[in-house]
Order: sequence, then C-alpha cells, then structure tokens
Amino acid sequence: MKKLSKSIISIFIFSAISIFTSCNGVIFDTIREEVKLSDAQIQGTVHSLVRVTDSSDSKEYLYLSANPVVWKKDIDNAVKNGGTYVADGTDPTDYTTSEHGHWLTASRPGNNYVRLAANHNGEIYSLSFFVQEVTDDGEMEGISKELKYLDTSNKDAGWQTVAFDDESITSEIVSASSIFCTNTPKNENRYAFARINGKIYKLDGGKATLIEESSEYNFTSGDNSTSIYSSAKGVSTFDGITFYFTDSPAITSNESYNSDATMIYYASSTTVYYRAAGDSEWTKVSCDSSEIRSIAVTKDKLLLGTTSGLDNTALNAGIPTGSATTISANATSTLSSSYIVPILLTIDPTKSDTATDIYAALNFEGNPSSTSATRKNASLWSYYPARAKWNRE
Repeated sequence: MKKLSKSIISIFIFSAISIFTSCNGVIFDTIREEVKLSDAQIQGTVHSLVRVTDSSDSKEYLYLSANPVVWKKDIDNAVKNGGTYVADGTDPTDYTTSEHGHWLTASRPGNNYVRLAANHNGEIYSLSFFVQEVTDDGEMEGISKELKYLDTSNKDAGWQTVAFDDESITSEIVSASSIFCTNTPKNENRYAFARINGKIYKLDGGKATLIEESSEYNFTSGDNSTSIYSSAKGVSTFDGITFYFTDSPAITSNESYNSDATMIYYASSTTVYYRAAGDSEWTKVSCDSSEIRSIAVTKDKLLLGTTSGLDNTALNAGIPTGSATTISANATSTLSSSYIVPILLTIDPTKSDTATDIYAALNFEGNPSSTSATRKNASLWSYYPARAKWNRE
C-alpha cells in the first residue's frame, strides 16, 4: 500500500510539473523577450500617422495626432539613408537616447479629436473637432467639425479653412465625414481625400474638389460587384494617376522611397484583398486572424494590426498566403492580444520586419481591469533594427 501511495504521489508530482511547464512555456518565452519599457513620449489614442515632405526644408517627417496634440518627427535620414532612425550625434545602439521619442509638438488645428492626411504639395489636412464646453459631468457640448489645412511652405499662416467647390458644404461640417490619404513613401504619389455627405473630395491647394467614379478613381468593392463610393475610408495608388478606394482604412501598397509599387493590399474583417499593377479586379485571401484594423508591408510578410494584437500573413512573390509566420523580436509580448492595433507603418517595405523601422499604435476597448491591458501601453510603439526590440515611442 505504501509502495502504491508513493507511486501515485510520484505520478501526481510528475504530472503537475509537466502541466506547469507546458502551460507556462509561453510565459517563460515572454519573460525572455521582455525589455525595460521606455516612458512613452506619445501618449493617448493615436488617430493618424502620416508621411509629409516639408516644403520649407524638403525633409521627410512623420506627423501624428493624439488627442488633441499634433506631433512631428524628422525621419529624413531613416528614409533616404538606410531605412532606420538614428538621431544625429548619438550612439545608434543606445536606443534610450538615439531612437526613442524625439518627437516635437506642432501647431494643432482643433481642441479635441484631430485626424490628418497629407499630399504631395507638403500640405497637411485635418478633420478637427472643436468642443465649446465640458460640463461638470464630463459631457462635451457645442461640438463642431472643421476641415483645415497647413501649408508647410508657410507655417506662419497657421491652419487655414479649406474652400469647397460644392456650395452645399460650409467650413463647419456637421454630417458624417472622414479624411484619408495614400500615405506613400514617394512624395509625388501622396494625395489626400475627404468623404462628406457620401461624396468624395480631392484635397489640393487648400481646396476640396468633388470627384466622381471614373477610370482615374476606382471605387469597386473587394468582391468586384458594387461601388463603395459613398462609404470610402481608404485609398492607394500605383503611380499617383489612378486611385483605388476601399471601404476600409486598412490599405497600403509595397511602394518604397526607391521603388515603384507593384501590389496594393487592403483588409476587411479577416480577409485580405490584393491586386497587382495591371489587374482588373481584386483577389481575396482569408487569414487566420482576428478582425484586421491596419496593415503594413515588409519584404516577406504583410503585417496585420488586429483587434487582438499584431499578426501577419506570409507573402509568396508578393501574394498573401493567409498563413502566419513568426514576427520580429518581442512583438508577441508587447503588441499582444490585449490590444487593438489601429495603425501600422513601415519605413521601407522592401526590407524584412527586422531590418526596417516600424511604427504601431496600440489601443484597447472596454475596462482595462478586465484584461491585462494598461493605459500606459495605449500609445505609439516602434521597432528599430539597432535596438532589435519593440518599445514605447
């Protein structure tokens, strides 16, 4: 009986150790991946992250809006000389000083929610929310929306009101609206658009010009059967001449600063759609992921910002396979399933996800106490090859 008891105890201990080891393998892997987190310079909900060529100095910048602050960052060296950000005169291996942060505040067009778009003229457009009053109960009153623009060749003029060629639209926008842009690495292919009252306007020269469906402006849905003109939320282009609109903001191309686009990708729900230059329609691939909110291209994979963290699908000669592969460094432990990833951007899409700078915005829904999400992590994150880790920006 004693021998039997000892045998049972031994089996129990062995089983317990096995269960503990298997269940916590992921935890141990995560601990090994962890790095000391930087204090976030960019905090709060990030609404926009756009590329801008400043007309005053011809440098490349990122402009970002996070309630209600607008920030900018000089990425000229990263774009033009190797695709990784290193601050001038610092040690490129010391990410705490050379790569983290270095954002500067820019003038803001509104006092609350701001969404940005940019074009090839160095103009930045904003859909800005103004709040007249916040009550003692925290309710916002007197909310209005305005479409404004900043000409980077004349920043002293500040944010100016956009003029519409449609007399039915005033400077104060009260209806459902959206603003978006191609956000391409090549400045000449950057174009901005707005959707107001179910109509699409091209934003250029401080003016909003109504456009219609045509061979130049393609609004065909992903299933190639209907028009999404009245619900467009995203746009991309191969050449800055023909534009492809989607009803999802998760759209991008594989264009880089030094190479033309050969593929355009967009995502809706858990499906990725793609088309090559010259294709007459979209092709779709189902992905084994959560709902996709943003996408970005690297050399061999399509990064997917989902409602459950950062995911990806492998690319085979530019074609999405629908199958996930490993992602860079500590991404699984930092950009985890506790967070939504609504924005992704890669500096050089021709490089792998370990060889180029990548930016990702994190957010969460609901009460963070019910998940492992924290408000400190709901901010902008970045990956730099010299650091080889994701960290708060």
